[in-house]
Amino acid sequence: MISPRILWILLMTYFSWKGVMTLDREACMPIRLSPSRQDSLPDVETLRIQRGLPGKAGGFGPVGPQGAQGPRGLPGTCACDPSEIAQIHVFLGNITAKLESLIALHHYALKVDQCDHMPCKNGGTCINDGNSYICNCTDGYEGNDCSIRIQCVVPSAPNNGTISRESGQLVPYKENITYRCNDRHVVAYEVNNFLVTTCQEIKQWTKDTPVCVVDDCNSGSCSGRGTCINQIGRTICECDEGYGRSDCSVQNNPCDLSPCGQRGVCVREEGMNYTCRCLAGYHGKNCEINIASDCVRAVGMEDGRVANNDITASRSHSRWPPHNARLSQAGSWLSPHPPQRDDWLQVDLKTSTTVVAVATQGHSYGSYWTTSYKIAHGFTENDLQIIQNNQGQDLIFQGNRDYNSVVRNNFPIPVTARYFRILVQTWNDYYASLRVEYYSC
Repeated sequence: MISPRILWILLMTYFSWKGVMTLDREACMPIRLSPSRQDSLPDVETLRIQRGLPGKAGGFGPVGPQGAQGPRGLPGTCACDPSEIAQIHVFLGNITAKLESLIALHHYALKVDQCDHMPCKNGGTCINDGNSYICNCTDGYEGNDCSIRIQCVVPSAPNNGTISRESGQLVPYKENITYRCNDRHVVAYEVNNFLVTTCQEIKQWTKDTPVCVVDDCNSGSCSGRGTCINQIGRTICECDEGYGRSDCSVQNNPCDLSPCGQRGVCVREEGMNYTCRCLAGYHGKNCEINIASDCVRAVGMEDGRVANNDITASRSHSRWPPHNARLSQAGSWLSPHPPQRDDWLQVDLKTSTTVVAVATQGHSYGSYWTTSYKIAHGFTENDLQIIQNNQGQDLIFQGNRDYNSVVRNNFPIPVTARYFRILVQTWNDYYASLRVEYYSC
């Protein structure tokens, strides 16, 4: 490849020779004189001096065809030696052709893919970078051409232990060596008597040389309820779940950690198990869910995800069937006159659903609403259980006080079922009326 400096010298040479050729052509302009001035034709030497050109001793210049004295008085006669000028032109032509070839070769070299000769070793990927290339090496190799293998030096064996490779040996990237402690010794802070370490790309090991200590643990260590670990100069116990103290001899009480907070009462069970008896309005393993604020996902009465034929009733007014019992919609479900206690409105949610609350409204066109009700639930229509209070009695939910306000009641605990049935207990005016939505978390 031509360096920029050599290319510059060649170009300057080219343009210098081109200037000489131009000057030579100017020196060889045809000399035309009128017959009356034929005798005033200057001789060749005079022409050389006037043109500022070297004479014959200089190697080139305008020399007449008859030697030093050219023919006089002939129109169109050149005051140069044509053979010498022709030689100069041939020489300059050869120089020009060579320069153009070299320039073309230089441009071609710039376009050559430097990765064609596959310079990257050991599976490295070559990337052309203009006048050069870059090698992206595979794991375990480095260097400009990926020819250097990454290796780690094997350290010395630990006191009271051995090593699986000879100290000072080179181990390739990602390969392992194993330290092993002698009999009745173990690796400090570990439960084993051996330690495996791996050569990294930074030429260092993943783990330092271990310390082999005397194994002071025995079958009675940690009261049989934990794992004994040897440290330098002492042993410690990592206790099993539910046990504490330095020797794991005391069983912990999970309720000591107050997992239920102020939202429930913790009841200890076997081992580290416990149950939170949540206050009204809360549920979850640790009573962490606030039913009123966290459980607002409607099951689909209001938005129509519950189909019309999945809403049924024990009895209905002819103009106000069960599927009108959708919260915030016009109308409502209306019982026949006169209403009866335990008239019911039921929803089939098709799958087991955990419900935490119910919301109700009255009839949107009149003074009819339900003032109290019970709720039954179950996985089949023939086996429904009524939600009860803490005393084991059927829970009476307080209903509406007007026809359009929404009243939400949270269940004491979440209820998982497919069927949910509202049993009317009391009502306002001539009819029991309901618009309903259920909520889950």
